[in-house]
Amino acid sequence: LDKLCNAAFETQTPAQAQRFVDYIRVMAYSGCRRAEAQGLQWADVDFDNEQLHVRRQLTHRGIEDLKNREQRTVDFNPALKRHLLEMKARNGDASRWLFPSPLPSPEDLPASSFAMPLYLARDKAGMPTFGFHDCRHHFVSLCVMSGIDFMTIAAWVGHKDGGVLIGKVYGHLANEHRRAMADKVNFEPVILQKAANE
Repeated sequence: LDKLCNAAFETQTPAQAQRFVDYIRVMAYSGCRRAEAQGLQWADVDFDNEQLHVRRQLTHRGIEDLKNREQRTVDFNPALKRHLLEMKARNGDASRWLFPSPLPSPEDLPASSFAMPLYLARDKAGMPTFGFHDCRHHFVSLCVMSGIDFMTIAAWVGHKDGGVLIGKVYGHLANEHRRAMADKVNFEPVILQKAANE
């Protein structure tokens, strides 16, 4: 993620790169799909309750509300909270959208596409197969390896199966992580370990 974001600043103007990096990081820290991220407004960011409300998405017809069953809330994790605060401090109240259109317009419109910045950044970073959906995979993978239960992750990313799909697709990561953590368990006093090593 850092490699891709750093490459963006080598291939675009600072303003273009920052917009793209903000977009990539919001998806990677929240699990939003790309169209959902483009539909985010600052009114959806609840700093008091530390929640991000996913309510709409950008489609070929424009911004559309998600159906009630598809709307969801993502609780802030430390990275998401920090990033949103940085974005708000940087952008202020210039737009109601988290990702406003860079094109001059009398209307306050959301950005319509981040495809070209992605192509430029991933080519520079040597990551030719990276796609926007990889940010969602990144989020789910990190949640699984952090020990978050599958039902909670499913609620955050909008899966209606209670975590069954996450268990099928990402369950091996939880097993590998538990195995790695088990190897770190130490029943020997530290002083004995030190003496044994000398």
